[in-house]
Amino acid sequence: MTKKRLMPQLRALQSFEAVARHASVSDAAQELGVTQSAISHQIRRLSEELGERLVERQGRGLVLTSTGRRLASELDHAFDLIERSAAQVVGATDRTIRLAVYGSFASGWLVPRLPQFFSRHPDIDLELVMVSEEDEISDKIADAFVTSRPSQRGYRSVLLMREQLVAVCAPEFGSWPCPLITTEVSPSSNGTDWIEFCRRSGLELTRLQRQGWKLCTHYALALEMARAGIGAALIPDFMAEQDVAEGKLARLPGEPMPTGQHYFLSVKFSRHQEPALAGLSKWLRATVR
Repeated sequence: MTKKRLMPQLRALQSFEAVARHASVSDAAQELGVTQSAISHQIRRLSEELGERLVERQGRGLVLTSTGRRLASELDHAFDLIERSAAQVVGATDRTIRLAVYGSFASGWLVPRLPQFFSRHPDIDLELVMVSEEDEISDKIADAFVTSRPSQRGYRSVLLMREQLVAVCAPEFGSWPCPLITTEVSPSSNGTDWIEFCRRSGLELTRLQRQGWKLCTHYALALEMARAGIGAALIPDFMAEQDVAEGKLARLPGEPMPTGQHYFLSVKFSRHQEPALAGLSKWLRATVR
């Protein structure tokens, strides 16, 4: 005789898990494609069935009770297991990984090295997804992330690199003085990146600079301006590395300047041992060193 499972309705558990993850009824409703009142009904139903309060109002938002936090943690692992089991059954041969990256990391470091990855892992396909610092880390967006955020509930994060700026210019300049390209463009902070660089390196700004500031708002633009011979730029070393090695840019004197920005690879704990994701992680960690 088969044993009947005594458990709450799956829809109620799914609704609660979404509310716990988003800390929002409206966001949970949007994700599940139902109304907010339907989500609230499912939460009340689950609380009554368990005989425990799971959420409490706090101002305009919701917070989990201690019981709610324990249940949310268990459901997170349970749904990950269901998701992984389903993927193994219906997609056992699917070796496509969605990798979410910042645009600067993708164009400045990752894309030039992708031929090495595909040569090492010809059975894995990568789908690159461009994200910003504001985007959430969620498996609805990608399977793996390279971002500046080290910790996220349910994710395993590994430090890949620490960002530092180096001074580069087109080979025809080769040395100081030359026009200086700055990404610090507000009138009150023009050139503060170069001022700090000079302070750290024991250099005098007046001996480096010729003409006024050349302004842009992103490292990728500063890199293109340096390549075009417009002036010298402070660029993350990982973005300038290949151009310097190929002689397209020249390194100028001065100590690399840490920005405080770090890049982390984040993969769900429940999935980081999957062969394709483990292969990507191993290759990234080996290649950045």
